[in-house]
Amino acid sequence: MRPPAAPATAILPALPRLRGLVAALAGFAAVLALALLADQLLRALGLPPPAAQPMPELGRQALAAWLRAGCLLVGSLLARAALARRA
Repeated sequence: MRPPAAPATAILPALPRLRGLVAALAGFAAVLALALLADQLLRALGLPPPAAQPMPELGRQALAAWLRAGCLLVGSLLARAALARRA
């Protein structure tokens, strides 16, 4: 006698949610890594002031903000691609 197949079918509706969660976590990890790399790049170029000091120029603040926005965009695109590929 074979066991019923009901437990296997009960798991299937949860898989899209799990895939979405994994894609979101992958996007978050990508944003975090890219933002840290962008900050290190700015520090290597000598653009931000030392820690705990305000950034005096608006241009430097705008550059840092645009770099972080670009990191968010790339991370969200990676999450979307990961979700579309697995679906």
